[in-house]
Amino acid sequence: MKHAIQKVLRHLGYEVHRTRSAPASAAGKAANWIGEPAPVDSVWPLPRRPGGLSDNQIREELAKHDLWHYAFSFEGGISVSLRHRNVSPLATPERPLQRFRHFMPYLIAAAGGSLRGKRILDIACNAGFWSIQCALLGADVTAFDGRGELIEEAKLIKSIVGLPNVEFTVLDFWKMSPESLGGRFDIVLNLGILYHLTHPLEALQLTKSMAKTHILLDTTVYPSTEPVIHLRWEEAYDITSSIHSGIATNPSKSGLELMLKHVGAARWFEIPLRTPDMPEDYLENRRASWLVEVP
Repeated sequence: MKHAIQKVLRHLGYEVHRTRSAPASAAGKAANWIGEPAPVDSVWPLPRRPGGLSDNQIREELAKHDLWHYAFSFEGGISVSLRHRNVSPLATPERPLQRFRHFMPYLIAAAGGSLRGKRILDIACNAGFWSIQCALLGADVTAFDGRGELIEEAKLIKSIVGLPNVEFTVLDFWKMSPESLGGRFDIVLNLGILYHLTHPLEALQLTKSMAKTHILLDTTVYPSTEPVIHLRWEEAYDITSSIHSGIATNPSKSGLELMLKHVGAARWFEIPLRTPDMPEDYLENRRASWLVEVP
């Protein structure tokens, strides 16, 4: 019967084609609603507080810390180099500056063109690179990390720069709550932590619970077109790894977007690459960034 109907329709000049409904993960996904934002550069090298530590004092304080995930540079030619137990070819001094130019213009545009006066939460802040940058742009920043030694580094950077509008504290990711951190935030930064966690769906739900308006999400992704989560074992051996050894997860892009739908994000889009001046993992689709809007 079906073939007979198709034959009659073709005789009358109609073509019959099978159509596919949109995948479930597409709900909530939106085309880039911001357009091409104005370029924004990081504040670099970092300024120094007038009357603060001398050059020698800064060098002595920086040298007290064995490991550094970010290569900080300060006015006057003072700097600290990257120091990891396991050196990755992706770890370069330029990496955070490239990433800043990649996704921060979109976040600033979404925030109305300025971060001034915005309350920002920096999850797993490490030594505070992103927190310090947002504070220098006028935001009021609360930041935490599960490693005390990293918070000590972040506090040192804060003291050198001289910023009253950023606070660092030691906190386990899973103990994050509006009650423990003074309410919800205009913007939540979830940068480089999701792939260290065992429960990514719950992590995104918890992240969303902290945000009033926007989430900036940046993570490694598993190279598959299917909505999957890849499991791997991660040893807690370096400041670039999980705090506790165990299973870590790596979702594919479509898997991550399906999770954003599940947790109730209003809309989101993957931030496009606009220049080849980016770290290799971004260029090879092994890492990506999303701007997420919450209801």
